[in-house]
Amino acid sequence: MAAGGGGQVKAAGLSAEELDRVLFTTSAGVHGRPLAEFAVFGVLAGAKDLPRLRRQQDDREWSGRWTMGQVNQQTVLVLGLGGIGRVVAETLHALGATVIGTSRRDVTVTGVSTVVHPDRITEVAPTVDAVVNTLPGTEATEHLLGERFFGALRPGATLVNVGRGSVIDEAALIGALDSGRVGFAALDVFETEPLPAHSPLWDHDRVLVSPHTAALDAAEDRRIAELFAANATRLLDGHELLNRVNTVEFY
Repeated sequence: MAAGGGGQVKAAGLSAEELDRVLFTTSAGVHGRPLAEFAVFGVLAGAKDLPRLRRQQDDREWSGRWTMGQVNQQTVLVLGLGGIGRVVAETLHALGATVIGTSRRDVTVTGVSTVVHPDRITEVAPTVDAVVNTLPGTEATEHLLGERFFGALRPGATLVNVGRGSVIDEAALIGALDSGRVGFAALDVFETEPLPAHSPLWDHDRVLVSPHTAALDAAEDRRIAELFAANATRLLDGHELLNRVNTVEFY
């Protein structure tokens, strides 16, 4: 049922013969719209400086006025252009943002002005105002966002994670938050879940913690059932299955 079901398949420890014999599929794409909304929520919260608004409200401080960021004037890096990333990119583009996407293949995606290989994200980091991760958790993506990336990032950038927690090196992220390199982080997923009580992310005034709940909506179960039924039909008819799990990289 999970969009990132490849991790469950890997954790099962199946033999090469079993992996070759069994076809695994996921619910990728079902959660695109809910996660895109959370991603936009995070980008908007960063642009409008939600931490400052929250802090001033808690202190009952009526400060002088200041210029807020405008998403329609920002460049957003969307990591991954799969089912979720494509909807995120399309939605941000509709708000006027310039979207840079990442893919290991030569693809054209609606709303994405430039596509770069994941190996080049540090090169484009100084040019972006916000980063949205939609990537799955694999060996290739583990700690993709670490000290090197955060060190290159434009100061004050917003970070949103709706992919997998393992993509972000949380120790490096905390350092980037403390230095102001990351101005705001909206996180729905974490390296360890539930997020340990001792994690500094809980108390950081520029972090929004969401308990891996951004993908849920009232129609989720129905959509997953419909997708499963469609795949069952494809299997019986001898057609290629949707969202087939890659049993080499497990995504």
